[in-house]
Amino acid sequence: MGSSTSPIDKALIGRRLATVRTGLKLSQGAFAEAVGVSKRSYVHYERGEREAPAGLIKAIYDQYGIDPVWLMSGDEIEPKVAGSPEIDFALINGVVGALDDELGRLGRQMRPEHRTRVIRALYQVALEQGRISQELVTDVVALAVARGR
Repeated sequence: MGSSTSPIDKALIGRRLATVRTGLKLSQGAFAEAVGVSKRSYVHYERGEREAPAGLIKAIYDQYGIDPVWLMSGDEIEPKVAGSPEIDFALINGVVGALDDELGRLGRQMRPEHRTRVIRALYQVALEQGRISQELVTDVVALAVARGR
């Protein structure tokens, strides 16, 4: 039976397999074992020498949640987790605006690296709650300021 995947596509899939594996900090042998294939077979898939079978793609999804569509044809460099939420830019804007308002009210500023951490934390909570609350922003900023940030 012939392959339905071009040599270029096999190579690209192989690179994405390697990206997933190295991101997990696993050896080829450990990764192969985790997804239920022999190391020898896996090495051929990662090198792009053989077409990765559907069973391998499914095992990677089942084991690590990696989006099968990304694995087969993704343009992004970083692995995409299946079902991961898209970024809510309106919510991010709301978080940044609320943070800026609170900092302005206090007459305070934050160093960029600390500001980024606060925005990330506020965004995660806002995602869980479905909205950004001024009370949360006030509490987080008070905590960050108390810690010298």
